[in-house]
Amino acid sequence: MPIVWDDSLRTGVHLVDSQHQELFRQINGLHEAMTLGKGREEVAKLIQFLDNYTKKHFAEEERLMEQRKCPVAEANKMAHKQLLERLAQLKAQFEQQKTGTTVTMEIYRLMSEWLVRHIKAIDLKLRESEPALSLAGQKG
Repeated sequence: MPIVWDDSLRTGVHLVDSQHQELFRQINGLHEAMTLGKGREEVAKLIQFLDNYTKKHFAEEERLMEQRKCPVAEANKMAHKQLLERLAQLKAQFEQQKTGTTVTMEIYRLMSEWLVRHIKAIDLKLRESEPALSLAGQKG
């Protein structure tokens, strides 16, 4: 079953929200590829995209949380690290197997469940943190 983006998942930070929406699209693309029985090559491309994009997104989100002095910044980093380690393990398993169907389903399950849970538990704290003021924006 595809995962659905809705306004309850908005952090209020356009960059983060648009990246989350792209992750939803790609995770749903993986679901669709599995459902339609697309070839291993197509699934491998989606897994590689998720791997690359997740790393990019996490780095930007972590930087933003530090800038805003978000109280969950360290918990966010740890959660990201744990997910990336698990995703790397699954990706390696996928590359070693001929079909990879079970691993593909596990990657989909992990990413879809983790992303929604993580946004609700941690990323939404961005709503409560203030953007850091630049020196040009400060009144003295």
